[in-house]
Amino acid sequence: RVEEGVFRSAGGLTLPLPEGINLAKIPAGELIYGIRPEHIRATTSQGIAGTIVLLEATGSEIFARVDCAGEEISCLFRERLALKQGAQMRIEIDRACAHLFDAKTGRRL
Repeated sequence: RVEEGVFRSAGGLTLPLPEGINLAKIPAGELIYGIRPEHIRATTSQGIAGTIVLLEATGSEIFARVDCAGEEISCLFRERLALKQGAQMRIEIDRACAHLFDAKTGRRL
């Protein structure tokens, strides 16, 4: 759902709204937040705090699942990062690549 200009998951995770979203056109009810793993960046300052629950280095990329307030977020990092499973990290979503979907219809808003 959207509250106070941000998306809040059922578990309470707060995510930034996608760029260009028209708040007047967001329907009441459940929404799905969509972001591809490659559009999430590791950050050291502000961002969404989480714990790395799965980590797989595949040569030129690192696949990670990060638990953020009870929601697991899949991330794909193409840069070399010193990450460890169980460690804390912060991630940042590229708002230009995020989308909201109506949970009932699957329609992108």
